[in-house]
Amino acid sequence: MVQRPSEPAQELRQRAEEKLRESEDTSLETQSSEAAQQLLHELRVHQVELEMQNEELRRSQHDVEVLRARYFDLYNLAPVGYLTLSEQGLIIEANLTSANLLGVARGELVKRPLSHFIFSEDQDRYYLYRKQLTETGGRTDICELRMVRTDGSLFWAYLQAISVPEIDGVSECRIVISDCTRQKLAEIEVRASKELWEKTFDAMPEIITIQDKNMCIVRANKAACQFFQVEPGELNGKYCYEVFAGTSTPCLRCPVLETLQDRTEHSAVITHENLGKIFNISSAVIPAENGNVNYVVHVVQDITEQKKIEEELAQAHKMEAMGTLAGGIAHDFNNILAAILGFSEFVKHELPEESKARQDIEQVISSSQRAAELVKQILTFSRKADQQRYPFEPHLIIKEALKMLRSILPTTIAIEEHIDPESGSILADPTSIHQIMVNLCTNASHAIENEKGTLRVSLSRKEIQKVDSVESDVAPGPFVKLSIQDTGCGMDKKTMARIFEPYFTTKETGKGSGLGLAVVHGIVKTLHGFIEVESEPGKGTTVSVYIPALDEVTAISPETELKDLPGGTERILVIDDEPILVSLNTKMLERFGYRVTATTSSREALEKIRTQGDDFDLVITDQTMPNLSGAELAREILDIRPDMPIILCSGYSSLVTEEEVLALGIKKYTMKPVNIRTLAKIVREVLDSK
Repeated sequence: MVQRPSEPAQELRQRAEEKLRESEDTSLETQSSEAAQQLLHELRVHQVELEMQNEELRRSQHDVEVLRARYFDLYNLAPVGYLTLSEQGLIIEANLTSANLLGVARGELVKRPLSHFIFSEDQDRYYLYRKQLTETGGRTDICELRMVRTDGSLFWAYLQAISVPEIDGVSECRIVISDCTRQKLAEIEVRASKELWEKTFDAMPEIITIQDKNMCIVRANKAACQFFQVEPGELNGKYCYEVFAGTSTPCLRCPVLETLQDRTEHSAVITHENLGKIFNISSAVIPAENGNVNYVVHVVQDITEQKKIEEELAQAHKMEAMGTLAGGIAHDFNNILAAILGFSEFVKHELPEESKARQDIEQVISSSQRAAELVKQILTFSRKADQQRYPFEPHLIIKEALKMLRSILPTTIAIEEHIDPESGSILADPTSIHQIMVNLCTNASHAIENEKGTLRVSLSRKEIQKVDSVESDVAPGPFVKLSIQDTGCGMDKKTMARIFEPYFTTKETGKGSGLGLAVVHGIVKTLHGFIEVESEPGKGTTVSVYIPALDEVTAISPETELKDLPGGTERILVIDDEPILVSLNTKMLERFGYRVTATTSSREALEKIRTQGDDFDLVITDQTMPNLSGAELAREILDIRPDMPIILCSGYSSLVTEEEVLALGIKKYTMKPVNIRTLAKIVREVLDSK
């Protein structure tokens, strides 16, 4: 390769040529030997200089070629794509990396618009970016968009462009392309995870806050904002105890304080009076990367309704236990009452009608009947069963209850009666009305301080057009209104709201169990009535019970005389494990002419049926007995004598119901105690139905 001489060499050559021409007219012979030698020396020096300069030039050209090769290596093998675009956006030059990114040979990129490789949905972003590059004088921020390879696959890319100053009137643009797909996908995943966390955080029904070490709220979920009725973000910066308790210090037994102390989870049940709520609160640390505790998660669950349900369930268990207890004593108690009632009936009819002793024994009978009905009502109440009701005028029961109450209430409490005998009839169990009277009057007497005051009892008929009551089964119409008014200490609204809760009482120990008003409420509700309470502290209390009245007044039928009751001569087998009741039933049945065989053993009775079955026309048996129960004995008897009529009496049994008894083929099921009139009617009814 012929190299062109450098400028210094050319100048030296020109000077040499000029000097040579100047000496052409002078012959070599005219020159002195000394001058010729001097000229030759200079020429040789210049020759050496030229050779040295040529060598330096060759080294410089080699270095340039090496640098050029290194530049193209860096350009082509760079980890990012380099493109040079024309003013029209056509690719003028591209490195190998850009070709590989776009999935096309480098030579095929030239003269193609870069926009062909921009995803269709990001074209607007690309053109705006190019426009911004022109308007800002050649520099812009990074543009993030999606690009399309020739095989159709997408990748995320960062574009960074710079304008090149015009050369020969031509404007160019250089663009750097970086593949950021992996980074972008990671960002999308992080964003999706964050969105999922935020949605989960806001979807939680519990009140959740994230607090710093000072219990200052830094974030609250949607449930927290809804509970406190604030916009999102309004709780941030407020202290937990400020929001929940309205105080300037943390709550007593706050689990967050314990969590901050030992860095473990803690929980507590806290009642916030200002919110009227009971919360189950738990807390846990949110550890930082360095192991420090910077934040605590505070989870609050509103368990107010749950606690209420738990209390109701506990009350249901108490009532069930009370029913079990009542059932355990009902059988023996009813047997005792049966004996008292039965023998009192005999004594009553042996005495003259006008005698004082007969009046006294009638009170014994009446009280015994009330006791029997009361036991039945307790069992019914504990089992939530329907009571047997019939029409009657309540004013008679009210007056009778007041006579009894007058004897047990302190004489310092005056009782005023305002009883309207024309108030009408109701459909109810008389004992339930008697119990309402006893509970309300007893409760009123306890409210009278120092046992000095007045108790006013009134009964009237009232027509109500609209019932402002929470009870859905109360309909407008005629009502019998029973009001109990006292001059006692009265109640505030907070106490009034709870007076019908079972076991709630404001009385001192020994003055009531808290069941009285709950029982009254239960009775009135079953009668489709409602209760109104008016009270103020220091001004006494008035409790008004409204019970639906019947359209027609119904009077209680007069008591049937024993001589008018039906009797007969049939043979009756009586079985009861209580000797006194065997004696009583025998005496009552024989009074009506029946022939009675009695035993206290169920097995002995079964043997009599087996050996003398045809000698009996009727069997009357108790239910609860040793060896064979009444139902089991009846089943054995019916296997021997399928046509044998049987009456089953029970003081109380949780093992059989009336439906089950009748399904066995037993003709009649009756609860103890059975008075003489009821027994006479039942026996005659069963015998006549054979």
